[in-house]
Amino acid sequence: MPLRFTRRLALLSLLCSAVCSVGWLTATARAQVSSVDASQLGLEIAWKTQLQLPKVGRGITTSSLWVDNTAPRKYAVVELGEGRTIEVSADELDSKGVPIGIEVAKQMAGERAARLLGKNDGFEVIESSIPKIYLVVATSDGLIQNYDAETGRLLWSRPCGVSTAPAQSAALSPSGVSLIHGRHLYLLDWESGKQLQRQELKYGSSIALAVCGRVAYITDFRGRLEAYGLGITFRPWTSQIAGRDVGRPVTLADQSYCAIASTEGYVYTMVGGDKPGMWTRYEASSPFNGSLAAGNHAFYAGSSDGVLAKVSVDDQFGSLNWDFTTGESLTAPPLVINDRVYLANESGTLHCLDDANGSSLWSEVGLRVVQPFAVAGGKLYCSTVAGRIIAVDAESGRFIAGSQPMPLAALVINQSSDRLYVADTAGRMQCLRPWQSTLPRLVEPLKKIEGAPSQEVAPTATETTPAAADQDPFNVSGGAAASPAGSNPFDSASDPFGTVAPTGDDTPEAAVDPFGTGASDPFSP
Repeated sequence: MPLRFTRRLALLSLLCSAVCSVGWLTATARAQVSSVDASQLGLEIAWKTQLQLPKVGRGITTSSLWVDNTAPRKYAVVELGEGRTIEVSADELDSKGVPIGIEVAKQMAGERAARLLGKNDGFEVIESSIPKIYLVVATSDGLIQNYDAETGRLLWSRPCGVSTAPAQSAALSPSGVSLIHGRHLYLLDWESGKQLQRQELKYGSSIALAVCGRVAYITDFRGRLEAYGLGITFRPWTSQIAGRDVGRPVTLADQSYCAIASTEGYVYTMVGGDKPGMWTRYEASSPFNGSLAAGNHAFYAGSSDGVLAKVSVDDQFGSLNWDFTTGESLTAPPLVINDRVYLANESGTLHCLDDANGSSLWSEVGLRVVQPFAVAGGKLYCSTVAGRIIAVDAESGRFIAGSQPMPLAALVINQSSDRLYVADTAGRMQCLRPWQSTLPRLVEPLKKIEGAPSQEVAPTATETTPAAADQDPFNVSGGAAASPAGSNPFDSASDPFGTVAPTGDDTPEAAVDPFGTGASDPFSP
């Protein structure tokens, strides 16, 4: 082959490689929010990290935040004005590798402020406490990764068993991180990731996990609901739901109640604490598609006919606070922030509701929103059908800016702070925050309504027996009538969620599970 021709081939090969490299770099850059896009959205990039993803499977199954108030971090803060602040952490290490403490942090913050301002007075050093915030990511191969949500530092990573079955969504509670992988329920310690509990499940077809206090509620494909203790033991408890679980179960921030939604259009709420029990049930006008959320001591459920309902747990009958009709099916959970509820329907219309009464404050069509997921700096951030992240004014709904499209894999629905957590399909996770907001601003939930009943009076299936068909307060079993007016259908004589109290560890399954034969299932059609 002539030398000239060989050189031409080599030059062409180098040119093609350069073009491919540029294309690959461009695709990589577009896989994340760029600094330019972040600036247009009113944000800055706080940190980036690479998640560990499975070689096969659907990757991330859960990405959730947990606010730990048990050991808050202390900071010395000086407000300089014009959005400028000085923060010195009490956990900052000295030359010997020892935390400096809050008093030294205050001294250092004052010295830095004096240097910047050129004077030793006219400012105040404030002590501020910020709880630890964890970002927990679970993958389909049963791996749990726990990150410091403010720095992106990996605190620990722990696999939960070896199984070919995909792991379900993780659930967070003060007890630790819970996960179902294969036929086992795992509980991991918050501090170290150490396995605290590994319990074999009675049934291997589990599809959802809800944790409330120290009780884990697990459902299967038949609608069977069972309770397992996290670090505690109690007598076997089981119940039945109509249909099967859909979407992710949710839990109130104070861990007093959790809820699951079923394909038949019911929301079931269960109590937390140390003893399992069904609390109430709400029936929607149509099935659910996974749009269940918790906030402000209530649950929010969106149905396939476009109705969002706020259901209170303040009484055992599950009172309906309000409902709002969007006109299109609701497939994504709403975002509840303080006294505002943000939601998007199937056509992508974005709505903002007043949480007090469910009235519409504003709505925006044409944005093609899939999921509102965070509020920061007065802006509401949402994902769109095209894979963009957009910012709208939280008070008016006015469109502000949008990012370039990207292959989004996980968005953390953040009801806790003014941070955005975004992951792409390659496992690249980013944390975005408002400009110069080095310390997170926590979202304070509305106060619990006074006079709410104590969960201690909730019925427990270990102490009651199932109701007969004519005692079913929900009248779904074809009974002749509901409970008489003025009677309490949840008392010990007619609790529709109760089970036969077992007589010992060797109690036959039929005695523990009243639904084994279907003859006494109060919810059977």
